[in-house]
Amino acid sequence: MLDFLIRGGWVADGTGSPPFLGDVAIESGTVVEVGRLGEQATADRVIDAAGKVVCPGFVDPHSHSDFSLLANPTAESTIRQGVTTEVVGNCGWSYAPVTGRSREYMSSRLHTFGYDGPVIPWSSFGEHLEFLAAVGHSPNLAWFVGHNAIRLAAGVSGPDPSGPEQQRMEGFLREAMDAGALGMSTGLEFNPGREATTAELVRLNAVAGEYDGLYTSHVRNRDADILAAIAEFLEVAEAGGARAEISHLNVRHNTGAPDRGWERAVELMEAARERGMDVLADTTPFREGLGQLAGILPPWVAEGGAEAAVARLRDPDTRARLRSECDRYWRFIHRGEWERVRLQASELHPELDGLSFAQIAELRRADPWDCFFDVLADAGPAYESVLVVGTLFTDEHLAEMISHPLFCLGVDTFTATLEGPLADVIRHPLGYAGHVHYLTHHVRETGTLRLEEAIRKMTSMPAAHFGLWDRGLLRAGYAADVVVFDYEGLDDVSTTDDPHHYARGVEHVLVNGVAVVDAGEHTGARPGRHLLRS
Repeated sequence: MLDFLIRGGWVADGTGSPPFLGDVAIESGTVVEVGRLGEQATADRVIDAAGKVVCPGFVDPHSHSDFSLLANPTAESTIRQGVTTEVVGNCGWSYAPVTGRSREYMSSRLHTFGYDGPVIPWSSFGEHLEFLAAVGHSPNLAWFVGHNAIRLAAGVSGPDPSGPEQQRMEGFLREAMDAGALGMSTGLEFNPGREATTAELVRLNAVAGEYDGLYTSHVRNRDADILAAIAEFLEVAEAGGARAEISHLNVRHNTGAPDRGWERAVELMEAARERGMDVLADTTPFREGLGQLAGILPPWVAEGGAEAAVARLRDPDTRARLRSECDRYWRFIHRGEWERVRLQASELHPELDGLSFAQIAELRRADPWDCFFDVLADAGPAYESVLVVGTLFTDEHLAEMISHPLFCLGVDTFTATLEGPLADVIRHPLGYAGHVHYLTHHVRETGTLRLEEAIRKMTSMPAAHFGLWDRGLLRAGYAADVVVFDYEGLDDVSTTDDPHHYARGVEHVLVNGVAVVDAGEHTGARPGRHLLRS
């Protein structure tokens, strides 16, 4: 007797082949057969999938759900879209390792994302995974260790770590790799990672390479110096071997990128593949993207720690200086395009969340720059955790990224919920409908991708690249991460003006053979596992 039998659906098996009518048999958390099974097959639970699409669970190659998981261990918004595995620890950020040098900062950051527990009780990367496993979570998680977390834990400031500091960083990285991390991630537009030299990154990634680890990076620049940033990425990646991922490789509109900047960056990646490197990139589904409000600040603002930074942000003379020294990260802000930046998470100013800085300035009858400085300074020690959503891309650029054969499809945000403090942290469809948006907008409405190709880019392509060898396909012997959805009934629901809605149309989600979404409702089950590097 089978545990589950999914009957009569259009099976899109994750390979990119056209869907076919068939059944999926599941036993003991594993897919045991895919095809036309006949009436003799029986199961404890039969799901009638007639007229529905049956596919592998979606694998998000670039998630930040580790930010919000402790406030939302059932991963409400993402699991309801069919996301069964999230690759986390991206952009240089993970919540381990933690030491006395970084515990207060990390705790403050974690509380920004709805965590209401005690001061962080773990220290090592392995202890962090054990803590989360004890809490339980609905999706599977595959982990990178963040370079920013490593730097903070080691007490490194500036571009020249001492010998003992370098040794501490390498020790933290080795511990994380021993605990099963996929590799190291960097976030080179953010503190403190942006102060690291290429030499530091090469040395650290060589350590990850000893474990056959991957290197993934939010690269140092995606506008005027994008080509130099990709060249640096490839140099660091090659120091660790031949496996890498360029996070959200794109060019933001009106930020001074060179002619054909994105195309030339992709050509550099393609040339690296021809040399034997296993490198891919990922993209996002919306013209908008999540960002860090403090990202435009020059590095000297952060010198001496958060308290000193906040004092600088309140100082009129420093503010005057910063108006001419913030031409970085989202450079369109420096060009005065404040209408492209919407505040998302400001604990002291919830009345402003969801508004653009142009609207905030009008509401306060103040200059947008002063509004920007006030919001950051009022956040205190958590000033670098204030989130914004920016209108970053044109529709044309979005389509060329999504359709490119070397780009996986991710969302670059965190799982959200309609209830509790986390509901106020993000006010954009990114957290509620990004994965479904690929299928409703980019497949069904614009035809940018065929359905089976979009599913491949959301399942087997990222799973294979990250070494998750038993995920991403509906095939005998693979883990039973399975989604059943009504293609015509899929609905984003969430909008910029009214974001707080779960997507509709995903009817059943199994994770490791356990029903997590049943008839469109979350069951509360937490069968997710840590998918550790093997």
